[in-house]
Amino acid sequence: SRRRPHHSMAATGAAGSALAARTVIIGAGALLGIRYIIGAAFAHYNCRIVFNRHPPRNLRALQKILGVVRPLGIAWRALTCTLRCRPNVYILGEVRCGTTTLASLLRGRLGMHGPFTPWVHPLAERKESFFFVGHYWGLVDPTFYRMCFPLRLTKLVYKLCRRTFVVFDGCASYLSAPWAPALVQRATPRPLLIVCLREPVSQHISWWRLEQASMAWAKSLGLEEEWVGEPDRLGYPPRSFADAIALSQSPRVRERWRLAEGLADGGNWPLILPAWALPFPNGQLSAFDRMGHYAETLAPWLARFPRECFLFVTLDELSEQPQAVLERVRRQCAALGIECAAVTSDTTRLDDAPRLNESPPLPPHLEPDEHTLRHLAKRYREPNQRLFDLIGRDLGWHDDERYPWYSCAKRLSFT
Repeated sequence: SRRRPHHSMAATGAAGSALAARTVIIGAGALLGIRYIIGAAFAHYNCRIVFNRHPPRNLRALQKILGVVRPLGIAWRALTCTLRCRPNVYILGEVRCGTTTLASLLRGRLGMHGPFTPWVHPLAERKESFFFVGHYWGLVDPTFYRMCFPLRLTKLVYKLCRRTFVVFDGCASYLSAPWAPALVQRATPRPLLIVCLREPVSQHISWWRLEQASMAWAKSLGLEEEWVGEPDRLGYPPRSFADAIALSQSPRVRERWRLAEGLADGGNWPLILPAWALPFPNGQLSAFDRMGHYAETLAPWLARFPRECFLFVTLDELSEQPQAVLERVRRQCAALGIECAAVTSDTTRLDDAPRLNESPPLPPHLEPDEHTLRHLAKRYREPNQRLFDLIGRDLGWHDDERYPWYSCAKRLSFT
């Protein structure tokens, strides 16, 4: 009779252990289920807007894509959205203008905090959220934008420790996205807006090379060349650089860009954009003409934000004088009431900024031809001058030997 309590306690302990084990198993299964459901939905959607292809039909290809997304992070941040802060600083772009390098310097030298990104990619990590260009199932409503940023509790802890806490989003697609100015204004009425500039023809070459690499990445993930067609994409993808330029200048694509300008003014909640508009109207390779007209692209931003919110940085300045650029960022933050850390002493010894996300040359048959480059240079002379007038300084692109397409006397080569 004395052994019965012992047996009873042992049985109770075993039952408790079994219950705990079942709870762990059920919880792990639930997490795996959530991961698969959200990840599959995210991958399915972004196959169409990011990779411009129909989603894969086989499980192996889908598993590869699941390996480069963060579904559990998306779920957790969506649930804690209201507990998070918003960014003080935006690196607006343009794409291929040094935004990845600048984001790295803001984190490493000024101690700023970047956003969550849903993609597993070293160059996007803590750099760009992709929120306002619709990667989250087309959702771009500023109400949910907080999900991409740190908890306010983290900010409070930094404040109690008397440390600065500045948050940025470095999504380089925002500058040209027609709906982005209105959405950023709703999210952060008085931010620092850093505009990265680069001579437009060289920017186009780099963007073309990057998109070719992205297509190769999609193929490595198991996506077939089953391209999305109408109504979401018109004549996509262009097969050559010249075709891409022509597509971006075509009346049908230009009409899509015009229609996209009014998408942020809709009264629907939550704001979800149509697939034809994302991430750029008619896809990434339809954005060249828009990207080449900086002054026109900046007009809606300047209409919504005061001039003191803007800081213009060229790729050449960032490459040659990164410490001076960071000091300008710090001073501009102070002018806007954004408490920013001092530039670290390491920066004073930084002779050159790290070259991140450079695009290597393509096979000869894919590289841009000389005729197209000279045509673009002629087309962009006047828009470039409008940009120079807008920012109050001549950037010297037309006389720079690094941009020979502006000179009829120089032969172009790619090595």
